[in-house]
Amino acid sequence: MRLAAIYIEEHEYLFEEPQTINFGGQYFYEFENQDSDILVTKTLNENFIPDFFNLTNLASKVTNLNAIVGQNGAGKSTLLDLIRSEFIGHEYALSKSNSLFLIELEGAEDPIILRNDFDKIFIKTTNKKASLKELKSELPSKPQTIYYSPHYDYKYNPNFDDIDNHDISFDKIVENDLEEMRDKDTNENGWPYSASQELIFKNSLRQITFLSSDLVKTQNIFKDLFQLQEHYEPILHFRGYNDKEKEWNTPYQLRAILKSIADKAEKESSDWHLIRKFEKDKVLNQVEINQYLLKRNVIKCILSLLYRQMERKNSFLQEGFFPYEELKLELELADAYQTLILFAKHSSITPKSTKSEKIFSDGIFEEFLTKIYSAIEKTTDKDSVSNGTLKASTEDAIEILRFQRQFLNELNTYYVKFYSNKDELTVEEREKIEEFINYMPFSRRMSSGENALLNFYSRIYDFLNTNLKEIKYRKLKKHYILLLDEADLTFHLSWKKKYVKALLKTLPFFFNELENNPSIEIIFTTHDPITLSDLPNANVIYIERQDYNSPSNILAFNSKNRPSKTFGANISDLIADSFFIEDSLIGDFAFDKIQETIVWLNNRDNHQNESYYKKIIKTIDEPIIQRKLAEMYDDKTNENFQLEVLNEQIKKLEELKKRIQE
Repeated sequence: MRLAAIYIEEHEYLFEEPQTINFGGQYFYEFENQDSDILVTKTLNENFIPDFFNLTNLASKVTNLNAIVGQNGAGKSTLLDLIRSEFIGHEYALSKSNSLFLIELEGAEDPIILRNDFDKIFIKTTNKKASLKELKSELPSKPQTIYYSPHYDYKYNPNFDDIDNHDISFDKIVENDLEEMRDKDTNENGWPYSASQELIFKNSLRQITFLSSDLVKTQNIFKDLFQLQEHYEPILHFRGYNDKEKEWNTPYQLRAILKSIADKAEKESSDWHLIRKFEKDKVLNQVEINQYLLKRNVIKCILSLLYRQMERKNSFLQEGFFPYEELKLELELADAYQTLILFAKHSSITPKSTKSEKIFSDGIFEEFLTKIYSAIEKTTDKDSVSNGTLKASTEDAIEILRFQRQFLNELNTYYVKFYSNKDELTVEEREKIEEFINYMPFSRRMSSGENALLNFYSRIYDFLNTNLKEIKYRKLKKHYILLLDEADLTFHLSWKKKYVKALLKTLPFFFNELENNPSIEIIFTTHDPITLSDLPNANVIYIERQDYNSPSNILAFNSKNRPSKTFGANISDLIADSFFIEDSLIGDFAFDKIQETIVWLNNRDNHQNESYYKKIIKTIDEPIIQRKLAEMYDDKTNENFQLEVLNEQIKKLEELKKRIQE
C-alpha cells in the first residue's frame, strides 16, 4: 500500500488553482473536474521500481519515500497537515480543503479512493466498450499517519482538545510532558519542580529507554550509521501524585489494606530518629538514615499511583477483594513494605459475570522493590542518596526503569484487564498513569545535534512502544504514513548525507516490533540538497511561491520550472534548482562584498582603500571569481596581483595533488 496521488481543488488559504501531487508510485495521475465528478487519467511511471526503498528483509517494509521541498513559507508543513486531516478525529481542526486521495495496492490494476470530497470518481480505461470505470472506496484497512516535528511552532487550537492522537511533534510532546506537572509532589525541600526540570525528566527518560532497548543494544541497527551518545551518572528522582481526595472510587474492599500501608509508611518515616547514631553531637549514620527515608518514600509514591488510578472511575466500586481474615496475623506483624507485598499478592477484582482475577502479576512488586532497595543500599555517601533522590549506576538505573515500565503497564490496564474481551479493547488515554521515578542524567555530554538525533529516534520509539506495543492505547493499523517535518533540521552535514539511508535502514525495525508488522511509507519536508540527491526525481514534490502575497503552486512532473535531476545529481546543481536560489550560489554577505569590490574596481578614479579591496580578493576561495577580480585589480592599479593569486592557487593545487598521491 502507498499513497499514490492527491488532487486538491481548493484549499482554505494556500492555493488559488487546483493542484495535483504525485508521489512517484507505479502511475502518474491527472485530474479533471466534470460537474462535481472527477475524471482520472493515469500514465505509467516508466522509472518505478518495486521495493526500491526496501533495504531490510523484515516483514515491515517501506513501500515509498517522498520529499517535499520549497522556500520558507511556500506551504510544506501545510501539505503535511492536509494529509493528516484525513486521519484525525475532528475534520475541522486543521485547514480545510476539497481533496481526493488515491491509494495504490500491490497487484491492483486501479487505485482505490482513500478520501473523496466530490461526487463520483471515474478513471479512463483502454476498454473500447467502456472507456470510463468508476473508482471505489474499498480499502481493506485504512492507513494512519504519524506526524513528527522537532521544532516548537506554538500551535494551539482552542476549539479542540486532542486534534491528532498520532502527533509526536515537539508542540504535542511539551503539552503531554507538562500535563500532570501540577498534580505531582514537590521535591524534598517542598518546592515544586520547574517546567524545565519536568521536560528534562521526560525527555531523558525517553532517551535512556531507547538507548537501552533491544533495537540499539542487541540488534545494533545503528552500527554503520550513527554513534549514539550514552547517558552518564544518572540521578533518579522519586515523587508520586499529591492527590488529597481519596476513596471516592477506590473499591470498598481494598480501602482498609491501602490505608494500612499508608499509615505504616507514615509512622515508619516519622520514626527515622530511632535509627540515628550520635557521637559528640555528630550524626554517624546519615547515609543509613537517608536510605531508610527513601525506602519509605518509595512506598508512599507507589501508593499514590494506586490511588490515582483507582480513583479515576468507579468501575469496580463493589468488585474488589482482599482476604483480611485469612491474613490477619501476618498483617499485624508486617511493616509497610511487607503489607504492600501482601496487597500485591492477594488483592483481586471480580467484575460481574467474570471470574476473579488478581490485580497484579506474581512477583512484580517484589522484584521491583527489591531492585530499588538494592540500589539504595549500594550508596556509600550522603550526597548519593536523600529521601527523594538516588545516584545510581547506569546499569541499576536502567534495570529500575525497566521494572517501573512493567509496573506501569499493569497499572495502566486496570480498567480493561478484568474483562474477557480485554485483547480487543484499547486503553483510554486518560487512564494512563505517569512514572514516579524520574530520570535525569547528572552529566550531559551531548551536542545539540546529537540531542536532536536522539530525540528523533527516541520519540518515535517511545510512541510505538508505549501506545501500540506494550499497551494498546491506539488501534493497530496495517500501514503507517510517517510525516517528518524537517526532522533533520539541526543534524550535522555528515548526518544529513546519511539521512535517507538511515530512515530506510532503521525505521522498519521499529515497526517490525509491533505484533502485526505493518508496512510504512515516509514523506518528509527538507531544505537539504544532499538529502534530495538520494531520491528519484518523481519522488520529490516541488512547491513554489513567488512571495508572501502570492498563492503557492505545486510543480507538475512535466513542468519546465521543475528541476529534472535529483538522484545522484551534482549537489551544486541541486542547490541552484531545488531551493530556488535565483541570484547566486553564495551567501548574501559574501555576495554584497564581491559586488562592492566590483563597483570599486569599475570606478577608475577612486584609488582609496586599495589594500582593503586587495585583501577581500585574496579572501575569496572561489578560484574563477578570484582570478577575474585580480585581473580587474591589475587593470586599475597597474600591479601584477593576478600572478600572485595564480601562484597561490597553484600552490594549493600542488598540496592537494600531494595529499591524493599519499
